[in-house]
Amino acid sequence: MVENNVAGWAESIASLPDKEFFRIMRLYLGEIKTPYNKQRLTQQLAAFVKQSQNIKNILTLLDSFDIQILTAISLISNASQDNITDFFKNKYSLAQVYSQIMNLKERLLIYAQKDSYTGKEILLLNPLIIEEIKPYLDVKELFPIESLKKVCTEDSFIISPNFLAAFISYIKIHKLSCKANGELKKNDISKLEEIFAGHIDCLQLIITAFINLSILIDDNTCLKFDDNKLLNFAKLPLAHQFAFLCAASVSRFSRDGLKKEAQLLLDCLNSIPQSGYTSQTLLWLAFLAGSYSRDGSSQIKTGRFSQILQSARNQETNTDSELLDRMIDSAVTLGLLQKIGINNEDKDIFICGQINQFAQEIPEAKVLNIDSTFTVTLMPGISLLNQLTFTNFMDIKKFGIVTEYEITKKSVSFCFDKGLTPEDIFSSMNKFSYYEIPQNLKINIQEWYKAYNSAVIYSGYILKVSDNNIQIAENNPNIKKYIKEKLAEGIYLLNLPPQSNINFFKQESGLEFLGSTKTYSESESTLPFPLLSENSKLKVINEASEKEYKKIDIKKTEDLLNNLQNELSTMDLDQHKKESLEYRIKNRMILSTEQLKIASIRSEILEADGMDFNGKIHLIDTAIKENDLLEIQLPDAKGNYVSIVGHTLSLSRQDSEALIRFQIEPSGIIDSFVVSQISHVKRLRY
Repeated sequence: MVENNVAGWAESIASLPDKEFFRIMRLYLGEIKTPYNKQRLTQQLAAFVKQSQNIKNILTLLDSFDIQILTAISLISNASQDNITDFFKNKYSLAQVYSQIMNLKERLLIYAQKDSYTGKEILLLNPLIIEEIKPYLDVKELFPIESLKKVCTEDSFIISPNFLAAFISYIKIHKLSCKANGELKKNDISKLEEIFAGHIDCLQLIITAFINLSILIDDNTCLKFDDNKLLNFAKLPLAHQFAFLCAASVSRFSRDGLKKEAQLLLDCLNSIPQSGYTSQTLLWLAFLAGSYSRDGSSQIKTGRFSQILQSARNQETNTDSELLDRMIDSAVTLGLLQKIGINNEDKDIFICGQINQFAQEIPEAKVLNIDSTFTVTLMPGISLLNQLTFTNFMDIKKFGIVTEYEITKKSVSFCFDKGLTPEDIFSSMNKFSYYEIPQNLKINIQEWYKAYNSAVIYSGYILKVSDNNIQIAENNPNIKKYIKEKLAEGIYLLNLPPQSNINFFKQESGLEFLGSTKTYSESESTLPFPLLSENSKLKVINEASEKEYKKIDIKKTEDLLNNLQNELSTMDLDQHKKESLEYRIKNRMILSTEQLKIASIRSEILEADGMDFNGKIHLIDTAIKENDLLEIQLPDAKGNYVSIVGHTLSLSRQDSEALIRFQIEPSGIIDSFVVSQISHVKRLRY
């Protein structure tokens, strides 16, 4: 494997454009004599890199930013310039990351190689010195152990089975509807605020998640539950419920995509140490989890088919930093991530919410208390699955540590619509109640049931048999099991879906006089939710806390840079050559005094300031010809200077002024800028 990597590195160097290839060779080997052989020159460069003193100096010149970039490249599967930039986007500018990646290439610490399946360039550590680099790849540079400057004293909130059951009860009883964009309506927000004070944002996320999971369906009048899907959801382990809710609250995914995002969230939550992480570190953790397998190994794909399949899934799930940002925000709102304080940089620190406090159901828990006014208080201690029976006949009034419901004629009517009887209600309450159900409540529920049945609208198949076939119909087990209710003598409501074909019923019942039949198609069953690994965590993060990494010796770095600068000051060179070599020393491309002596200097301007109009024009022209990126700095509307990166599409001159059309990266937006207003231009070579 190492030999293959070395061959890949050599091929990458040899395949560079001639201008770039010879610039690298002259930088490290000096002036190139003709005739030349690219393969032989690449071998000479490899020999130069492998010299022990050069390796030592390469490592001595590493700084903290180098370590962060190199560590990220080593951790992220198939790291590219784009996803490394995406990874660091909230900490470093696009220009900073681009410049640093190009600098690491020039310093021979990394190289780019095209993926044989996707055709995209991936970044790899130089295999010639990878073993020497590895001890410096400190994961704690990206995932530091935080110390709290101030502890958070605010009450923490986390969704719970009681919270979900209470909201489900509200939706069922009050026939919730949303705006066209899925947002709650003002009238409902006002009512919900009275019940779930301070948690409207959380309720909005749950609504979005239920809709995206197809647990809630909009029938153009109100939102209704798919009871089978809701039941399947309630049967999941609690951590899985929360993970699916959080993932589905930010986007709608396919089944595979949903599993991937929910698993990613669980992996991240389980990998957060007790000291916590900042939101930036959490974003990095999520990014890493998306490109790493749970055992800590890189997700290397074998075979062309699996490559294509994985690529398609990645495009579908769209796990980019924006999506991860939203998922982290959602996790904070739902309480899956909880703020514990701020660090020395005044950044919020988060830990994993205490999900497990709800995970274990208390055996034979007596959590219900029912008073004579039909008010029901519910304590924590039972699962969402068990609470779903309550949501069928109780109306939520107030959510809190103790949740308050009320049993009304309207709420039990909803229960009767589901085919439940007073006996079903009494049975479910008795199971979890401390005391006997108040007698007046029992009487009222029975009276409400009688009133409910005094006038009924039926929908479905009706079986009518003649008097001489009544006994056959009522005593035949193959017919009896389909009778939902006897409406009158010889008239029965069948327990069959209204749109189903009853040919199978005829075959089972033996009633050949039913007439012609149609082909029966079985109704679609509800798929269960995908399985997740509940206690999974990123091995690489856990191991990082136990490993000892080599640290950068700043003094040695300064000594080496000063030594090179002092040597340069003694050399008899013109000002231009000295400035060029100073630039190389500053950018840590010079490893030894010997390299200074053989240096081949070619005229090349990479930066120009605002007053140097001709210098800016020259840089822009060169960038257009070489298709290089430019970093330009210019004032915004408030007078602050901002840096943007992109490609110059065209340059037009008019008298003493010039205008450029500029495509901004990574958005792709095209804008025009006046060259005289640009305060600084820097060419970013590939």
